[in-house]
Amino acid sequence: MRWNFEYGHARVSDFRVEAERDLKSGRVNVTGIELHGEKLRPTKRFWKSMFMRFGFSESVFRYFDHGEVFQRISEKAPNDSVRFCLERGGAKGPRLLSVSNPKRPVITHEEVRGLLDQYDGKDIKYTEGVITSTHRPRSGDCDFEIGGDRFKHRFVMETPIDGFSQPKIYLSFLRMLCSNGAIGYSRAFRSDISLGKDIGHCISRALESYDNGEGYAGLRQRFESSQTSWASLNECNKLYKLLFRWDRSKSFDRPNVLTDFHRLTGRMNQMYGLTNLDALSEKRLRVLPAKCRVYDLVNFASEVATHHADEAASRTLQAYIGSLISDEYDMEGTAGEGSEFADFFVSDEKPANAMLN
Repeated sequence: MRWNFEYGHARVSDFRVEAERDLKSGRVNVTGIELHGEKLRPTKRFWKSMFMRFGFSESVFRYFDHGEVFQRISEKAPNDSVRFCLERGGAKGPRLLSVSNPKRPVITHEEVRGLLDQYDGKDIKYTEGVITSTHRPRSGDCDFEIGGDRFKHRFVMETPIDGFSQPKIYLSFLRMLCSNGAIGYSRAFRSDISLGKDIGHCISRALESYDNGEGYAGLRQRFESSQTSWASLNECNKLYKLLFRWDRSKSFDRPNVLTDFHRLTGRMNQMYGLTNLDALSEKRLRVLPAKCRVYDLVNFASEVATHHADEAASRTLQAYIGSLISDEYDMEGTAGEGSEFADFFVSDEKPANAMLN
């Protein structure tokens, strides 16, 4: 891990927000936060933790600037201190990850890495204050087959190291053919780890004993149903917009992700004679099929997330999978029996010049 982390205590009055207002739009952009004489880059996680800690929301900045809001909080609670966590080591300078209650226990990244080494954690990643790791449940791999594809049971643990929020466990399947990990990032497939004063002991106990037979059965049922359900234009378009955003930010190590996506789904706008899918209502998009099944979307998203995306992009793609499989599919059960599915979706070929949606 190339980052270093620093913990400290401060009062709200110690935070100096530097912001600029766009004269055309009137929108205020925060350029940095000064703390103890050092300029820091605030993360979305910092703002979320600040809102939860002091009970206000982002909408308040429509009417008051950041300095006014922070000053008012410090006047009402002059002795109320917070614990902050800084991330150092990035190319753009130190980042302010979050604030939290100083009385709340916190586990450091060194302690988390020690536990993950002890319990054979795999695919360990870090992004914005959270370490993610993959593990086998207590009952083991429990190999099973769905429509010709073999899977193994896994679970993914997210452990915050900045003191904000608590560890969470998500059910996951590992597709053996291509080592793709599909994670159920949704409340339906999530378990929260109850914490005491010793966070390390609580995490250790969870890694030793976690299993969820009923949850895995439910996840398997959703995968089976995805093989017999045509993907709707609505479901495809949501994934396309995610891929397009992350492709523009150069978060993929392949230049042809969008081209391969269109190969999978078909040129959806051309199929229905549209210049833009957004011209149709969501209700209409839900009943128009693409040329692939929901299972193809799940495997495409998990392949990109597992093998070709950076940490931030991978997290949002896995969240898409979790949202997709936790609800009823738009065209549930319309494709009949499952058929043979592709091993890999993303090719090594350079994309040809082609019009996108």
